[in-house]
Amino acid sequence: MGFPCCVAAAVDGAAAAHACVRPPSPVPPASVRGMLTPVMGTPWDRAAARYLEEWVPRFVPYHLDLVQELALARGQRVLVASAGPGAEVLAVARAVGDRGLVRATDASDELVGICREQVARAGFPAVNVERADLADVGDGNWNAIVCCFGLWTAPDRTAVLASWAKALASHGKVGVLTFGPPDDSDPFEMLAQALRDLEPNALAAPASVAADRDSMTKMFEDGGLSLVRHTVLRHTVSFPSAEAFANAIREGRTWRRVWEELGPERMGLVTARFYDRVGGPTAPLSFEPAVTLAIAALPGAEVELMSRPSAKAPPLASAPPPKRPSRPPPDPYKD
Repeated sequence: MGFPCCVAAAVDGAAAAHACVRPPSPVPPASVRGMLTPVMGTPWDRAAARYLEEWVPRFVPYHLDLVQELALARGQRVLVASAGPGAEVLAVARAVGDRGLVRATDASDELVGICREQVARAGFPAVNVERADLADVGDGNWNAIVCCFGLWTAPDRTAVLASWAKALASHGKVGVLTFGPPDDSDPFEMLAQALRDLEPNALAAPASVAADRDSMTKMFEDGGLSLVRHTVLRHTVSFPSAEAFANAIREGRTWRRVWEELGPERMGLVTARFYDRVGGPTAPLSFEPAVTLAIAALPGAEVELMSRPSAKAPPLASAPPPKRPSRPPPDPYKD
């Protein structure tokens, strides 16, 4: 395969420019996208090559934001779950250096192969790439567990997060990215809405988890973790035309299955409705998808973040209040 080097190039280029990118904007929302994240099985394996070309370079800035906010240090141990082609793996490997350890896992054989190849090209000897599911934490004792756009694939997120919580070092952190909050003006959402309008039975599961603060707080707490950071990121994503955007979705993402099931004629009606909403098939698209960054830690743990050098994870809201020390009953015969 000749294309994995484009991942390293995208990471290198974005990292070099990252200091010049405007800081993440806490402005909600963005879209629910049922087709922007790798999924397990054959449909995703077939789409992996086009995904590298079309989507990895566009979403590398979000990966870099998460790695930077986690304030990783040289020599640390990091698990990257649902690593996909590995853009975030390269960024993590650079942060922890050769004295650190990075374990990258994914459920897709093809993505594991791509990730291995581009890690080898980048020359990171301390990175191990393995095929494994989200809950596989290996030897544990991780200083950080990173998951970019992959948590939605877990049928039991509570079990996955509980597994991660048990595998953290005492001051370890879990950092995730997920699409959203939703925004009706986002092209992803407009295309999904066109599909819902014309083919309501063809809907795919949204490639995201509920991204608002309360929902993420509860999600983490159900897994035994406490939320310490929640913010919404935005970076500019551009396509030369609405048709180029639709073609990228069709060939590079899980929309491929929908296209194959409905066929070109029915999907042609869906894309026609989408084009009507964005100004026609030749209209250029430039937008800023909202992506939620969330970091959690063990309750009571002191953790380091880029935005806060010392942050203490609060106790779980569901935890019982501390018991007051019991006192012996008063002695009625004592003066």
